[in-house]
Amino acid sequence: MDKLSNRQFPSSLIFSLRRYMNYKVPQSIQLLFSNFILRNIYKLIYKHSHPKTYRHNRRYWPYYSVKRNKFGGIDQIYFRKKLVVDNSVMPTSACKKSMLIATGPSIQKYPADVFQKQDIDYIGVNGSISLDHVQFKYYVIIDHNFTQNRFDLVLKVLQSQCTFFTTPRCLDIIFRKIHPDQIKCQIKVIETITEGKVERFLGPRITINPHQNYFYLEGNKGFSQHIHDAIFDYFTVPYVALQIVYALSYQEIYLAGLDMNNFNQPRFYEKSTNKQPTMLNQYLTEIFPAFDAASHFLNKQNIKVYNLSLKSAIESFEKLDPKLL
Repeated sequence: MDKLSNRQFPSSLIFSLRRYMNYKVPQSIQLLFSNFILRNIYKLIYKHSHPKTYRHNRRYWPYYSVKRNKFGGIDQIYFRKKLVVDNSVMPTSACKKSMLIATGPSIQKYPADVFQKQDIDYIGVNGSISLDHVQFKYYVIIDHNFTQNRFDLVLKVLQSQCTFFTTPRCLDIIFRKIHPDQIKCQIKVIETITEGKVERFLGPRITINPHQNYFYLEGNKGFSQHIHDAIFDYFTVPYVALQIVYALSYQEIYLAGLDMNNFNQPRFYEKSTNKQPTMLNQYLTEIFPAFDAASHFLNKQNIKVYNLSLKSAIESFEKLDPKLL
């Protein structure tokens, strides 16, 4: 756990707050106190005891602790002293093909057997879990608004047998809602690079050095080859997921539902009555060049990538009719 600055708060105050929770009070009151009142008190303590570069951690302290490896990446995360994330062991697969399933409306037009191939590992993002006939090996959610607003879908992921990649912010939302013992999947936590900066989990906010040898740069867009350090985030989860897919050593990647157009339409798992807002259309000038950079990097690695969304606005990859898969 990070050391406090010279403006220490007495440990007796924190001990008294915790001891209060041991009294026999209704569980609903305990949850209210723990998830709202007590957390706000901790935030106030943290704000006045840590430098500004650490302020993004006010949601997490003192519930979490982090162990990092010698390269600075996250190895393990503890929540209330219980190990909940182990990044030191990564899963492997015998498959050389993978399919990254995004949530564009075009998914509704795909033949069902596209999602039932025995020689393909499936990777989902956000609401892809709504495809009940798909066995997801990996899953990626980095959007804390999605985690908060569609926790019904997040819960389906958590109670599956996949390996789940997420961020510290999303992880904390999850543990505010359910107990770690209710989770069946394996959780891996990543740290994202947004506009050149990384908010380290229980560490400072830093400006990354984009010229590390494990970052591929094209123009001002990057692609990370070392997801345990940090992953470039250009405002869309499929780009983050694509870097994870690369790190999992697949040689052939299919992109499904990566439409990046028709933003007024519901995603394939939504209806007009419960459609969540999107800002993707405002970030296309960031997204398109990023996928171009990814395409050029993956091509240099002799990794084949096919976009199964024939009318996709992403023109970085060769398009393939899903009926021909």
